[in-house]
Amino acid sequence: MTKLLFDALTPKQARIAAVLHVEGRRRGIEVVVTCREYMHVEDMLKMYNVPHLCVGKYGKNTYEKLVFGLERQLGLVEVAKGVDGMLSFPSPDAARVVFGLGKPLVVLNDTPHAVHVNRLVLPLSDVLIAPSAIPAEEWARYCPRRVVTFDGVFEYMWISRFRPNASTVESLGLAPGRYVVFRPEESHAAYYRWNSASLRRRLMKLAVEMGYQVVNVPRYDDQVEEGVVNLTHAVDHLDLAYFAAAVVSGGATMATEAALLGVPALSYFPEDYYIDRYLQERGAPLFRCKDEEGCVKALRDALKSGRATPPRLEDPTGLIFEVVKDVVR
Repeated sequence: MTKLLFDALTPKQARIAAVLHVEGRRRGIEVVVTCREYMHVEDMLKMYNVPHLCVGKYGKNTYEKLVFGLERQLGLVEVAKGVDGMLSFPSPDAARVVFGLGKPLVVLNDTPHAVHVNRLVLPLSDVLIAPSAIPAEEWARYCPRRVVTFDGVFEYMWISRFRPNASTVESLGLAPGRYVVFRPEESHAAYYRWNSASLRRRLMKLAVEMGYQVVNVPRYDDQVEEGVVNLTHAVDHLDLAYFAAAVVSGGATMATEAALLGVPALSYFPEDYYIDRYLQERGAPLFRCKDEEGCVKALRDALKSGRATPPRLEDPTGLIFEVVKDVVR
């Protein structure tokens, strides 16, 4: 059986790992999953019964990112010795180890703005798999050897397999349709250079003023807020989004998930996402804003808009395994 290393660094990547783990087994491929200490990641893998090994932890500043990364590489070597290649979102630690062992890399990516990890990983990749919504020139600056695209988004891999369960939100004491989910910005990422905390808190206050309960899903300890429901251990974010009045995110994933479910979603990430425009053109209820005035209006509009018909997109799972079989021999 072919074995491939998937280094899950975020909750989104843990969800992808869960899908690939199940689907890979059906195709004679074992996806060996590793992770690091990062809020919600291991919780998510456990929730979906994905065998995994957590190696090392996340660094919040440049010194920690370097030192913790080097420590992770040493820890990942023994795992990588037993696989045939890498199938993963960009992981500088896993990529360095797998490349150093002379094995092929298939990289999944939808974040051309993540300059630091892309510069470290994409030049080492044999194939990059990405949404067609992202222009080829965005990837060209990182010199991948080959790019394969699909007409969809990675989040559709698990959205298309999702069946809602109201007991998840009821167990938290939440009333369906009467709460707004907030996912704070990726404030400690190497590429994130803005301070959006005050904007986020203004939007939380607005949601409360409009009669909604606020559910906060922090990425880091310093994003835990007073006077709201803070979820520091993972629950099924899809159930949480499906039964929400709206989802507000400083990033992309949870807003994308909600919009794909037909739930109004607002992203206040300060720069444009190609994926956002792609989803909006396909009728997904995804709102975008950048400054406080625009975001206040956008949240009001989102909460007034109601649910929409979810768009149908291409599930890239089959394509991913076709590429793998072509590259890893």
